[in-house]
Amino acid sequence: MKSIQGLLLIICLTGTACSQSNRGLLVMRWMEKPVHSEDIKDVPEEKRLHFDKVGGYDKGDEGFPDVMQSLREGDVIAYRMTTKESRGDIARGRLNSVGYRLLDYGHLAILTQVEGSEYLRLLSSQSFKGPNTEEDVCTLKDHSFDVYRLNRWDKVDLDRFHEFVQKSQEKAGNWIGYDFSGMFGVWNSNLRPKEAKAIGHDYICSTIVAAALYYSGADMKVSGRAGWLDLVSPRQVVMSHGHLFDINNAGQKE
Repeated sequence: MKSIQGLLLIICLTGTACSQSNRGLLVMRWMEKPVHSEDIKDVPEEKRLHFDKVGGYDKGDEGFPDVMQSLREGDVIAYRMTTKESRGDIARGRLNSVGYRLLDYGHLAILTQVEGSEYLRLLSSQSFKGPNTEEDVCTLKDHSFDVYRLNRWDKVDLDRFHEFVQKSQEKAGNWIGYDFSGMFGVWNSNLRPKEAKAIGHDYICSTIVAAALYYSGADMKVSGRAGWLDLVSPRQVVMSHGHLFDINNAGQKE
């Protein structure tokens, strides 16, 4: 693991000259291009899916209570840091911030209702923790982020979405539940689970969002190579397009 972290640090340092003025590396943009599928043109307009950017927040700004009140279940939170912020975190030994140095967004989560919780919670996956809903929307005050909303969220199967939230945590629940191979685009856990037993035992933050949506009937085109040699970044998810489908006939468009 130390050797992998060292490699990422080398990429960060040698890529400084290629940095955007704000965040991420320009040389990584080719990896974050949305996946466009030719067959999407055959999907009826009423079943086409995409994300709309509906809000955002900069850490330290006023107005967080209003931002929190505007959030809904199903909203996708894309965390961001400026180049200066991520560089400072890495210098202080916070290697989890390496992703922010390389990519447009460094982390991703999707909001979900959890029984017994007063606030919406964040379904995500972190290294050495795996899929979890430990944090709620109140913790977002300590981060900068953008909010993306699926254009037809009201058409997804909420029961299956909640089932995915539960099952993904039951199948992982510890550090083994983090997809380290997916982190480097070598191989991703199942992005298109059709039944509970097909839910992967490990995910990264972006693939767990994509898999949760697919399990709920929203097939987003986030992977161009069926998971092989394909880094699925947070930006790739929120920039993706897809379609609604009958989950009982998974893979077949209505």
